[in-house]
Amino acid sequence: MTVTEKAYAKLNLTLEVLDKREDGYHNIESIMTTVSLHDTVTITAHTGGECRLVCDTAVTEKAEDNLCMKALRAFFAHTGLECDGVEITLEKRIPMQAGLGGGSADAAAVLRGLQKLYAPEMPRAELESIAATVGSDVPFCVGGGTQLVCGRGEVLTPLKEVPKCTFLIVKPKESFSTAEMYARLDLCEREERTNCREITEVALIAREVVTLAVGLHNDFEDALPLNSQVPMIMETMLRRGAWGTVLCGSGSAVAGLYRTEEETKETLEVLDISGWDYFITEPV
Repeated sequence: MTVTEKAYAKLNLTLEVLDKREDGYHNIESIMTTVSLHDTVTITAHTGGECRLVCDTAVTEKAEDNLCMKALRAFFAHTGLECDGVEITLEKRIPMQAGLGGGSADAAAVLRGLQKLYAPEMPRAELESIAATVGSDVPFCVGGGTQLVCGRGEVLTPLKEVPKCTFLIVKPKESFSTAEMYARLDLCEREERTNCREITEVALIAREVVTLAVGLHNDFEDALPLNSQVPMIMETMLRRGAWGTVLCGSGSAVAGLYRTEEETKETLEVLDISGWDYFITEPV
């Protein structure tokens, strides 16, 4: 039996990093949404062999340490079901170390696929509970859409969907370690930005792209390395058609908000993206 799931990238429309928890993680408040950029995860069950991961591009860790395999182990540990062999095939398109939640999206896709194959009656809330043991962004990625994400990522509140618009995502060659970015943020002086969450929620209700652009904010922008290309990318986007910009997660990708795909052309004409990844996406 085989199922195929799309693993959609996530954007943090707002991201506020709060206090550090006793478990070493930080509490956050973030409005996240999924966009059309996606990996593809195919799960073949009942193979009668070992569980294995096949990926069309090299993963950054041993296969057994990949979030997809962690999700598989967590699912069977939680359900107590016997695993009679599962093969996970992963087609990557979301760039790694970009802040787009690719690994989390893949893990969530594995959980959704295993649910369909082994436990079709399992409610989504239970699947999200399993997801929380795998990674902080995985619970959100299980359902996707647009949600307010709090705590370590396990407290989810559905919001109105993002109005029709286009996001240009640019991933420069530089990459940031998430742990290092949290450490930098803990030490740096942050720029005061208030009511971004409230502005964004109003924009979602009103379905107003311009107001949505006003609310875009990510605390990690205050922790960027001095030699980062991110500010230059943001400035170019804003001068060449974008209504707003935001760092993706802990970086290093940048998302520019445009009304239409046509509006992205002027940015792409002047931004030197040779050797960089870029994607024209829309909310899903």
